[in-house]
Amino acid sequence: GQSSAGDGAAAAAVKKGSRVSLQLTGRLLNLNGVVFYDSKKNDPDGFGGGLDLTFVVGDGTAIPGLEEGVLGMKKGGIRRIIVPPSLGYDTSKDLLEPVPFTADTMRALDSVIRNPRRDSTLLFDVKLERIK
Repeated sequence: GQSSAGDGAAAAAVKKGSRVSLQLTGRLLNLNGVVFYDSKKNDPDGFGGGLDLTFVVGDGTAIPGLEEGVLGMKKGGIRRIIVPPSLGYDTSKDLLEPVPFTADTMRALDSVIRNPRRDSTLLFDVKLERIK
C-alpha cells in the first residue's frame, strides 16, 4: 500500500519505538551555555555534512530527557528541550547518547556532570530530520 509521510496532519509523530535522526546542539547551562555536542560538527567522513544523532526512542540509547523531549515531534519539526539533571546523564554507568565526540567537549561535559555541586541542566536544540 502507498503511504506518504508529508509534513501535514497525517505525518507520523515520534512515539516509543520510533527510530529518529536528529540534528542536535547540546549546551551546558552551568557553563554559560557552552556547546558540548553539535551534530553538524560530527564529521567522521570528512565530508563536512555532519552526522545526525540516530536512536530508537525508549530503547535506552539516549538520555531519558532527550527521549521524552522528542515525543510527538514530526519530521522537520524544531524543538528546544531543557533536560533537568534527574533526566540527564547517569555518571555511574557508560554515558548514553549524545556522547561528545571531541576531547574538549567531553571535558566540558565531565566538568559539570561529574561535579555534584554544579547544576547539570542541559539545553538541546533539536531538528527532527527523519523518523521511522
